[in-house]
This record gives sequence, C-alpha cells and structure tokens, in this order.
Amino acid sequence: MPDLLRRVAVRTVAFAAVMALIVPLSVRSATPLPAQARQLLAAAAGAFSTADRGAAGRERSAALSLLELGRPIPVEALTPTQPTAAGPITATPRFHTIGVPAPRVQYVAAPKIDGSTVTGRATWYCCSAGWRGEAVVALPGALGGHYIAPPAGRYVTICAQRCARLPVVDYCDCYWGTSDQKVADLSPEAWAAISDVDRYVYGVIRVTINLNG
Repeated sequence: MPDLLRRVAVRTVAFAAVMALIVPLSVRSATPLPAQARQLLAAAAGAFSTADRGAAGRERSAALSLLELGRPIPVEALTPTQPTAAGPITATPRFHTIGVPAPRVQYVAAPKIDGSTVTGRATWYCCSAGWRGEAVVALPGALGGHYIAPPAGRYVTICAQRCARLPVVDYCDCYWGTSDQKVADLSPEAWAAISDVDRYVYGVIRVTINLNG
C-alpha cells in the first residue's frame, strides 16, 4: 500500500510540472496578434510564387523575413529609374583653327638661259627621308642628284609658272638617256611652289632648271 501511494504521488507531481510548462505557452499562443503581424500572415497565405523576382515578390519576401523587427527595413529597388527629361540637349560644336606652317620656299626671278640651264619634263614623288613636308627636288645622277640628309648643301633654281630656289636632296633615275627622260622629280610642296597645275590630273610639267642655284 505504501508503494502504491508513493507511485501516485510521484505521478501527480510530474503531471503538475508538465502542466506548469504547458499552460504559459497556451496562454501566450492565445494572445491576439498585432495588426501588422496579421497583415503579413495574410499576405503569406496568399497565392504567390517564390519564383517571382519582380518588385512585388521582393517586397513580400523581405516582409516575411523581417516579421520580428519593430521597424521594417526598405527593400533595395533593383529596377533602374528613368531620369526626368529636362528638355532636349543641344551640343554646340567648337572648331579651332590649327596653323600649318607653309613650306619654306625661296621664290626668285627667272635666271638667264646659259650653259648651266636644262629644260625638260618634271614629275613628282612622295618624299625623301628627313625632308617630308619640305619643298625639295631630286635630280638625275647626270645633273648631280644624290641623297643628302638635312641640312641641304646644294640648291638649284627651277621655273615653271614661277621660279623657286630649291634644295637638291635626292637622286632619281628619271629615265635619263631615253625618250621618256625627265630632268627632275619634285616633292608635292616643290610642285605647288612653282606650278598651279593639279599634279594628280597631269602628273608632268615642263620646267627649266638653273643648275648653278
């Protein structure tokens, strides 16, 4: 009999302890939810897909994850905003004049025709090393043409529509000794110095060269 009473007493105490743990939880679960929590739970119970990656889906997901915070943190907007148009933008071009130095040309009067004067056809060529952009001339070897780096050591006077004293800086084969013989090759600047003829159209002009400079 004493053992039965002891077992009954132990079970009673254990039951009382369990009830002491369950009753507060039951009371707390029965406490009415605040209005914000009810709205969030209602939104969670609604039909939406976690695959919704738009602004609405991000708002709902963030709201559920921030349920226990007193002040919700705003969700970062990933959609780029369009700037407010303030009217058409007009670009105003600005042009600046860049000075290009003119070739150094020494214009002279036509020399006398004598034994040092040669008349014939002249063509034009691109340039000689170290003399690009300068008014220079290349002569056949028979007339003393050879390459010389700046500065020039020899000058000749060449006349077409006008005369200019030009440095001899290079050699040209110029078909010397044939029916196609030429007496000079002119740089573009040298051509422009003595003639107004379009070198791209004609390519050949008649010149007189005073070899004595």
